[in-house]
Amino acid sequence: MNHERKKFHPSVMFVYFIRGIRSWLFLIFMILINSDGISLFQIAAISGILVIVILMSIFKYFTHTYQVTPQKVVVYKGLVKKRETDITYDRIQTIKQRQWFFFKPFHVVELLIETASSTPGEAEASLTAVDISLVEKIEQLRNYSRTDFQKENAAKSSTDTSFQLSNTQISLYALTDMTVFFVLITAFSFLMDWVPDRLFTNVEMWMSSLQWMISIFVFLIGIVVIALLSLLKNFVLFYQFKVKLQNDTLSIEYGLLERKVQKIPLKKIQGVKVNKQVLRNFFGMSTVELILMGGQEKEGEGMASKKVLLFPLIQTKIVYEILTDFLPTMPITEPAIQPVTKGSIWYFWRWMLLMWVPLMIGGWFIKEWVGLVFLVILIISLLYQWAKSQKQGYDIQKNKILCLQQFQGLSTVQLFIAHQNVQSFTRSSSKWLMKKDIGHIEVWFKEGDSPANFDLRFIQKEDSQFIYEHFWKNPVVME
Repeated sequence: MNHERKKFHPSVMFVYFIRGIRSWLFLIFMILINSDGISLFQIAAISGILVIVILMSIFKYFTHTYQVTPQKVVVYKGLVKKRETDITYDRIQTIKQRQWFFFKPFHVVELLIETASSTPGEAEASLTAVDISLVEKIEQLRNYSRTDFQKENAAKSSTDTSFQLSNTQISLYALTDMTVFFVLITAFSFLMDWVPDRLFTNVEMWMSSLQWMISIFVFLIGIVVIALLSLLKNFVLFYQFKVKLQNDTLSIEYGLLERKVQKIPLKKIQGVKVNKQVLRNFFGMSTVELILMGGQEKEGEGMASKKVLLFPLIQTKIVYEILTDFLPTMPITEPAIQPVTKGSIWYFWRWMLLMWVPLMIGGWFIKEWVGLVFLVILIISLLYQWAKSQKQGYDIQKNKILCLQQFQGLSTVQLFIAHQNVQSFTRSSSKWLMKKDIGHIEVWFKEGDSPANFDLRFIQKEDSQFIYEHFWKNPVVME
């Protein structure tokens, strides 16, 4: 094997160019919109930006190099300000693989190597354009560096466990993707700021001249457009989504225009979240998300979800069974959730009532419609808090794994976490709640490079004591 420093494939310059243009995009947009027409200044400014980006792309091609040896991967950057990153194979947490559509003819991919010490939002090292055969070579060297104990465990793991997302499931995921509405609201707010008022006036005049049936037709067309955009977005993201467990590593592959492969060692998984969103729950479907430790690279993710989804959509009735196959080191079973706050609705409502009732009364004296708006907000808030109080619960599975259940947004979320992955366990209360034997519990764990938490609010002391005794104080150590 040749251990000389190498340049990336020349197609890397196109990647640098795209990323460079994206970083200048806001300035280009500002240059274009501050004039009624195309002026000489605008042409000169944009041409100058293009020249800078092209020169920077060429400069990076000649100054960014890499070296793969039997002991480590080394990435070199810079000419005046030099940077050298060494990563030994036993420190690698995750390897992500991306393939832009223009990489395919050259059999080139981008490799993102992440360690536990990666900077938040960045991979420890990026091999931006390398031959696809290098993926297997690094995997071989990485496997060779493992200890005998890890190799023995890897041999015990399943070698043929796989999952694939069907086109029907992608379509259902897209049509129940409520984040599309938030994107459209953001886009609409942007248009309200930048589109001339006369355009909205013309639209309003046009709408007022239509009959109500035509208005309904336009509304339905809008719904169809939203659905089509959601389908397009999610097919681009999840096309041919596959998960495979090989030895002790999960391999997740997906994407249409940019094919991505992420390899996750089982030991890096801190916990699992099962999300039962209200619309998907109606179809008996759930989403499973992994909580990982270490840096998660986000550069160039575009519209991709920042979450690591193990199963974007899967039947709820089989989700716990299939999780056992994919995560043999974290034996999860279907939880028998113990509700903890069904009789404590007052504690969830009190601050809502204290804040919104005076606003509603005050708004009513100002304008009746203002009072009605606050009343609607109050009712929605009370319903949401009621749902939170009804869904809270827990389950302890063989003293090894804690399952906490919350209602977040429009989803019932179950967190599964093993004792050794919990950083701290907190019990708290106030002087007044303590008299009624009511308090809160909170578990802290590591997600990415930052601490994260999950809690149960206003639960009885006997429940918090039970969780403390059976999960935190006297755990069963997992092998």
